[in-house]
Amino acid sequence: MFIEVGQKAKRQSLVSHANASSAFFFALALLLLAAPQVAAQNRVSETVHNLSATGPGPIRAQSESRVCIFCHAPHNTGGVAPLWNRELPMSSYRIYQSSTLDALPGQPTGSSKLCLSCHDGTIALGDVISRAQRIAMLGGEVLPAGPSNLGTDLSDDHPISFFYTNAVASADQQLASPSALPPEIKLDASGQMQCTSCHDAHHNLYGQFLVMQPEFGTLCVACHKMNGWDSASHRLATAAVGGSTAADWPFATVAENACRSCHRPHSAGGHERLLRTEVEEDNCLVCHDGQIAKTNIRSEVEKFSAHDPTRYLGRHDPAESLGTMTPHVECSDCHNPHAASPMQPQTDYTSIGPTLLGAAGVTIGGAEIERAQNEYEVCLRCHGDAAVPVPGTIMRQSHTDNLRLEFAATNASFHPIAFSSPSVDTPSLVPTMTRGAQIRCTDCHNNDTGPRAGGGGPDGPHGSNNEFLLERRYETIDDNAESATEYALCYKCHQRSSILGDQSFPLHREHIVEERTPCSACHDPHGVSGAVSSVSDRTHLINFDLTIVRPEPGSGKLEFRDRGRFAGSCTLTCHGEEHENESYGRRP
Repeated sequence: MFIEVGQKAKRQSLVSHANASSAFFFALALLLLAAPQVAAQNRVSETVHNLSATGPGPIRAQSESRVCIFCHAPHNTGGVAPLWNRELPMSSYRIYQSSTLDALPGQPTGSSKLCLSCHDGTIALGDVISRAQRIAMLGGEVLPAGPSNLGTDLSDDHPISFFYTNAVASADQQLASPSALPPEIKLDASGQMQCTSCHDAHHNLYGQFLVMQPEFGTLCVACHKMNGWDSASHRLATAAVGGSTAADWPFATVAENACRSCHRPHSAGGHERLLRTEVEEDNCLVCHDGQIAKTNIRSEVEKFSAHDPTRYLGRHDPAESLGTMTPHVECSDCHNPHAASPMQPQTDYTSIGPTLLGAAGVTIGGAEIERAQNEYEVCLRCHGDAAVPVPGTIMRQSHTDNLRLEFAATNASFHPIAFSSPSVDTPSLVPTMTRGAQIRCTDCHNNDTGPRAGGGGPDGPHGSNNEFLLERRYETIDDNAESATEYALCYKCHQRSSILGDQSFPLHREHIVEERTPCSACHDPHGVSGAVSSVSDRTHLINFDLTIVRPEPGSGKLEFRDRGRFAGSCTLTCHGEEHENESYGRRP
């Protein structure tokens, strides 16, 4: 069968002529009573599968008037049903493969092999069994290069010739069971999915000889029951896709294109999972560049610090093992395109945002889960046990790149990402934050021009002009002048007046203002893991930066001791000053 691109069926009304005979009207009335109104290209003679001399397509016979002979003949065929009039191709095909494919497709069989006798381009269109001489053609002896000529490499085409069973549907968990398929989608007599499950060579009601309309993903979702699709942005978005080519986006809006927004069932650029383009992020950024989607993510990932997917090619796999994968970040590491929903304005704490719905994650206990329930679980896929190196990471006294360990509930101190903070005294909190409240990773790591920073850019940790992909400035260099700007991230939650007023630590002002010591010299912003050995106490996020704070030379010790409420002692060297068991307590 020919695969026409961008052709849509259009209903045509029957128009009578004023000079038609009464016999004609009588016959017409009988036809209308016997059957529904005839649609355009409802007969094979009206389609480009009519290769006769009177056919409507650019490829047709020079003089042959018969329509069916190019596929069928009543006599002298090769004995292949249904009266097949063509030799079967002898090609060995490269078939579709994917790490997430539960079916087992093999070499083409059945009706798929019949279709390929034209559509793999190896057998001349006019080469039929019932004729001793090849039928002479106009427009080419074989199908020209393009969508209709699939060639012998079928790895970029939807899989065919596999047994569509309950076991396959159950293993995939996002496929309809064979008994639930609509009547238009037919498996062959052996229960295999074939070309003819999606295409009907004799009728072209919906374009591309499809058995169901392709708009809104109707044909695709008949089999593919993707979790979260009903409320997903890509199903509901009415954004226009103007300026695109018909081969990529045949319809006017994202919602109409639906699955076709990202996938191509034939001749896909990205063979695995049939993506439009081989470069994974290009399937996303072609829309998310501010031209179609409202958010311009492309400009965000080009910032100084970013989760930049353009740095990687061919590294991501949905079935990858976190323990052995090569470090990378792709859009689908954090977003599930079949479930991500539109972003909504947020005023209260939400465990996970709508754009992360359906994304995989890792629990605070280290278990991999298919659908994260908390935002931090998405982050822990890369920043947990599989800890991806972060440029510029501060080396600390108690050091680990595994943030899952730093946020553990058993730690003496941590920022309240996975659990409420164990601290009972945090006098510096801003009035809008209540003691015991939780925060999210994106409260600190976010777009520096996004809504949480008071800007109009997109929300999320795609990119920032601040180091460590931070929403606001957080200076970590020593000998730095204190200001509301330099430590804007800390002052987002902790009142500057309280910190500089020494309400919790009597030497805050002396350290930060007079000695020009950054907050990060003493405090670890994530948490201090009890799983990593350290001679210091781990309360109050005390975990010294080893490039600024060093052991006291006399004792060789570098330690902090918690002496109770607002009191403690330090043994260390900082800014050339040596402290040996130097104590402090709350000033009266």
